[in-house]
Amino acid sequence: MENINNNTSVSISELPTRKKISFFSAMMIVVGSSIGAGIFFKAKSVLEYSEGSLILAIFAWIIAAFAVISMALALIEISAARNDNLSLIGWCKVFNSSFIYKSSKNFMTYLYVPLTFFFMPFYFLMSLQDSISCFSNYIIQPSFMLGGNGSSDWIVWMIICLLISLSFIVVSGASSRIGNILNLCITSIKFIPLAMTVILGIIIFSISPSEIHVSAGVTSDDNISSIHSSNNFAYLSPGIGLFMAMGGIFFAYDGFYVTAGLQTEMKEPKKTPIAIFLGLGTVTIIYLVISIIMSLTGNGGISGFENWLRERDSLWVLGIINLTIAIGILGIINGFSMWSPRFIEDLIREKELPFSEKIHSKLNDHKPIIGIIYCIIITVPIFILFSIIGALGYINIYGDTYGHQSLGKLYSFCDLMATWTAVFAFLFVMLPIYGGLRNRKTKKVKIEEKKYFIPTAIISVLLISIVLIILVLDSIVNIIFIATSSFDNDEIIGRIMKLVTLILFVLISGVPSLIEIKLDKNKNNQINVK
Repeated sequence: MENINNNTSVSISELPTRKKISFFSAMMIVVGSSIGAGIFFKAKSVLEYSEGSLILAIFAWIIAAFAVISMALALIEISAARNDNLSLIGWCKVFNSSFIYKSSKNFMTYLYVPLTFFFMPFYFLMSLQDSISCFSNYIIQPSFMLGGNGSSDWIVWMIICLLISLSFIVVSGASSRIGNILNLCITSIKFIPLAMTVILGIIIFSISPSEIHVSAGVTSDDNISSIHSSNNFAYLSPGIGLFMAMGGIFFAYDGFYVTAGLQTEMKEPKKTPIAIFLGLGTVTIIYLVISIIMSLTGNGGISGFENWLRERDSLWVLGIINLTIAIGILGIINGFSMWSPRFIEDLIREKELPFSEKIHSKLNDHKPIIGIIYCIIITVPIFILFSIIGALGYINIYGDTYGHQSLGKLYSFCDLMATWTAVFAFLFVMLPIYGGLRNRKTKKVKIEEKKYFIPTAIISVLLISIVLIILVLDSIVNIIFIATSSFDNDEIIGRIMKLVTLILFVLISGVPSLIEIKLDKNKNNQINVK
């Protein structure tokens, strides 16, 4: 499946079988499919959940990377059971129950796809606004791009972001040629902000070592604004914060599982585990370096460079970094737009979506028009609904940075959606791995067994389960704290919305699955009676 942090345009299973890839190429595919813009949006929250402790934040990145690498290695055995665009859905179908399979399908179709088309354009807009504000001293800044001050401005930005998603769905979804051209043009750009951030950090440490905000491994920046109290579950213990941080880190790695099928395309399949290990290890090192640099220079985010650059009349450097981040996000949307219509059509072929029976014969292998139409139909209402909820019903963690409060609320809501989407995706990747462990005993699925599967599967299932349990407890316990302590309105709304979102994700994924299973059972009973 397509990664929301990268620009890979096709799944590994679609690579030409005659063109076997080398070990180095395989490693680069792993790097390219895992690395992206997620680090710039989640590094700050990782530091906050670590209570400003750089050491704890580094530990969170390492543990999360360990979980991801373990999952990737375990998936080598799991992915051999399928060879299509369904990815985790196909794996759940092979190794898990009908309920889990249908729940994964409903999550991917009605949440993952539309929500990715929801929050990624807003992330693009956020980075673009950051870039333009940095150029304010050098060019005439267009005030309309700074968010405005009208209470209904968010509607304009909602329409613009919706049009961005729809444009990519139609253009890149219909034409792989255009999509690949855009992909090639943008792929190189997404590495620019990564490189510039490292270089800028080195320069700051060399010229102004006094700007390093660290003491005994703990940042001293006042911008770490999370509420560290006994009435916040995340901060009852440093260990809890560590696993909370891992939930955000998963967003930065989301999509790594597209590389699980590499072994079928490599010249030397036996080297697949090493290629995946080195590829994800490289990504982890890059993420760690960037995270450390952004933490030492300020609040854990890219904005930590702002004061240092402003004092030297060089804020345009940060403007370029943010602009390249924004362009890279467009590449993410482009790649996702190429994958999602084909993913939808694969589900239609499996007769797993409404009206599949009627439109099955109209599918076109070369132009996924039906898939495009289906994507638009499921994306537009979710996009509009969640925009309204975010702009009018959520909290603003960005203050006046992006203009009116409503836009800040919408951006804050996008952060929440991105984290839950990544966490649920990891859940549905973990479940077939767990199913694979059971299959080692039952032998129901005939598959080539890998000697490293059992240890990596156990590690990944254990770590992902702990993160999921902590995140669920955080949503529930913090609601209980509301009844026992005094909080401001924003804190109450934020806690309630987090739990509501969790419940919504569970209901949308699970309830239709129960209905489908019931309908299938009745249909089979009718056939047997006849």
